[in-house]
Amino acid sequence: MKILVTGASGQFARLVVDLLAEQHELIGADVRPQPRGRKFPGDFTQLRYTQRRMADLFRKAKPDVLLHLGRIRSTSIDFDKRFDQNVLGTRNLLELSLKHGVRRVVVLSTYHVYGAHQHNHVHIGEDAPLRASQTFPELADAVELDHSATTFLWRYRDVETVVLRPANVVGPDLKNMMSRLLRNPRVPMLLGYDPMMQFLHEEDAASAVQLAVEGSQWGVFNIAGEGAIPYSEAIRLAGASALPIPHFVAYPIVGLLDRWGLHFPRHLVDYFRFPTVIDDRLFREAFAYQPQYSIVETIRSLQDV
Repeated sequence: MKILVTGASGQFARLVVDLLAEQHELIGADVRPQPRGRKFPGDFTQLRYTQRRMADLFRKAKPDVLLHLGRIRSTSIDFDKRFDQNVLGTRNLLELSLKHGVRRVVVLSTYHVYGAHQHNHVHIGEDAPLRASQTFPELADAVELDHSATTFLWRYRDVETVVLRPANVVGPDLKNMMSRLLRNPRVPMLLGYDPMMQFLHEEDAASAVQLAVEGSQWGVFNIAGEGAIPYSEAIRLAGASALPIPHFVAYPIVGLLDRWGLHFPRHLVDYFRFPTVIDDRLFREAFAYQPQYSIVETIRSLQDV
């Protein structure tokens, strides 16, 4: 198959690309350049997803599959620019997929779209409402990206569309917020709160994406690792100690960190207060998915840097 991979410069994308490159022809695209010293195993183009050049790329490459890993996560980027790429860019990619005969689309979303609320039930299913932007407008672009993909899924059944909502993906090769947080010797923890959390090893997450690309099932799917543990236990397994912080000062502290260039998304604070535990049985059944790493192995892998 010929696969167009957006977000191809990312750390997680590299893991996925390494799995797919053995059997498929890959075309890469990203708003960012390839990291120094890394070569994409195929043609790579740096461009914005809203640019007209994207249509030229579809026309020239004629991909069978669109793998959209290109959601911009950093809150250090101006919201309007992030919304432009995450929402308008995603819609443009979906329209071009339809126009140019792409037969399968896989979009990587996030479990954060469900929101962190004190009344969340355990094992949130894919049919649960996406409430994240009700509390934090910062997540509006992530929710709208997910909504655009799911709307496309139901409207255009000629295209096999898969929307993936993974739990916290961590691992030795990733520098995302959760991986970096748990690598610290002292890890902040809100006083009086110890929510249950799920963690997905980077290699299991990459394998799940590969299954979604190469499979024939379609739909919206949660992805999680094995089990859930209290946040305090995750800190212990990471070889760190907890740094207790009263929750009422957490938001001002996050604001100060942002001023100092240490960008900790404000919307993540509530995920350290209230549990957001997802149910991934549908994905396991549809794609015969089974994580290879236990939750203990997943957390401890963060020490292998």
